Amino acid sequence: MRKHSSFITHLDWSEDGNNLHSNCGAYELLFWDANTGKQITSGATQFRDERWNTWTCTLGWPVQGIWPPFTSGDDINYVSRSNSKPNGEYELLAVADDFGKVKLLRYPSLQKGSEGVVGAGHSSHVTCVKWGPRDDYLFSAGGEDNCVFQWKVNPTV
Repeated sequence: MRKHSSFITHLDWSEDGNNLHSNCGAYELLFWDANTGKQITSGATQFRDERWNTWTCTLGWPVQGIWPPFTSGDDINYVSRSNSKPNGEYELLAVADDFGKVKLLRYPSLQKGSEGVVGAGHSSHVTCVKWGPRDDYLFSAGGEDNCVFQWKVNPTV
């Protein structure tokens, strides 16, 4: 799996474990057959309806809306899709950015510059966000402040 032109930043497996997709520092989204290690060059079309076990890639069709206007490719550091539909209707997408914010959006987030619920607290860039096993808590890690925040998520509000 040596087709990326830069370092790997994010990686997700398909639910059946046969495929994966990855992002890299050159802002590529590539698709792979996990059994053979070969790149699937038609992956964006072939896997448009694929259900991924997780979604952490910052590039891809269901995360188009995470990018605020006038931001560059490195302003979003991490995304994490909820494990379930916490409110029974749709999954949530947590976004960690370079501005010290954690944002919650509906998943998929298709409209560019989508508004969401914004949490502030980190002193600078947020490097990672991850959901707890029941999607009732979200955890974020700050890059400069060296803090881990625990956010209580109430999806009915």
